[in-house]
Amino acid sequence: MIPADRSRAVSFALPRRTSNSRRDRELRLRAATLTAALAESLHGQTDTLIAAPGEPCSPQRLSFMARFCAERARLTEPGDEYLARSLYLLALDLHQLVLEIQQEELVSSTRRLEACGDGLARLRNMPTASDMLASACEEVVTRCDFGRVVLSRVERGEWLPSTAHFTESDASWFSEWVGQGIQLRGDTPEARLLTERRPAAVYDTGSTPVHRQIIVESGQSTSYVAAPLMAAGTVVGFLHADHFPSDRQVDEVDRDVLWAFAEGLTRIHERVVLMERVQGQRAKVESVLRTALDGMGSSPGTDLLGAGGRLPVSPEVLADLTTREIEVLHLIVEGASNRGIGSRLVITEDTVKSHVKQILRKLGVSNRAQAIACVAGTTVA
Repeated sequence: MIPADRSRAVSFALPRRTSNSRRDRELRLRAATLTAALAESLHGQTDTLIAAPGEPCSPQRLSFMARFCAERARLTEPGDEYLARSLYLLALDLHQLVLEIQQEELVSSTRRLEACGDGLARLRNMPTASDMLASACEEVVTRCDFGRVVLSRVERGEWLPSTAHFTESDASWFSEWVGQGIQLRGDTPEARLLTERRPAAVYDTGSTPVHRQIIVESGQSTSYVAAPLMAAGTVVGFLHADHFPSDRQVDEVDRDVLWAFAEGLTRIHERVVLMERVQGQRAKVESVLRTALDGMGSSPGTDLLGAGGRLPVSPEVLADLTTREIEVLHLIVEGASNRGIGSRLVITEDTVKSHVKQILRKLGVSNRAQAIACVAGTTVA
């Protein structure tokens, strides 16, 4: 829905969606029929209909018309009961239609949000963070009912388009913008996203201060939605979406669905990045320890580590540890919990806690992360 007041052509984050379903066509036909009936009752005086806000089938416009009918019926001249009755019935029909449209929009919005969840679930199973980002735009288009989607980075006050997915429209123009820095200044929706940190729906690019070169001249977009990608409270990227090449305009549901996807993408991306860092740190720890063990030869306790030598710890670290504590330290490096260590070594969880406490004391650290860092020769606060 486009606000009647063009000065409010941008809306920063109740569902409002149009579709081509049979039910949607039925509701639109009823709206057109009731509008025609009101025009007939006005005897050609259609200024009120022209001034009514919103699209022909929008609840906002239909509610306005219902209120007008009720007010016009109340002001009818005595003896004109037929006109008053017709207007009151028309108002009731309009109110009923508003309720049905709102219910249909709620159902449609729920379906789209469910599809959004399905798309995020697929991304969650991607092997790496880069694979996830490479597939994100396609998932938004496929699952969330958009025509095209662009994912961008935000760095040092610049917006840098990175990847995109288009359905039917020509995507050749986008390659010229990949990696190009666009200064985020002024009152554009993208610049405001940095401070608002909420999604925006731009209903009319013709009456809004937008980045015209990429959005209007290259992208030919007449309306679009944009959502921020957050990390540690900072905007690090954008998702842009619209319905191009169709002439369907964006609405509040588009805005909120894209926001839901952006928030979900941020969470699972952070999780995958964290897992990659943990795996990289673990590989580094094992590599450092393996190198240290190789220089130890047959020092006491090394036979406990198995043929793979998966805990190649330096002599100074091993010096004060008992055989069992070395085994426990090995499993700590692998990321095992106290219960998991107890199960592997066939000892009670309380015994494991006692060994862990002794290991931390002997290494002079206060937690497991510091113990692993000590073994790796790094520092963890």
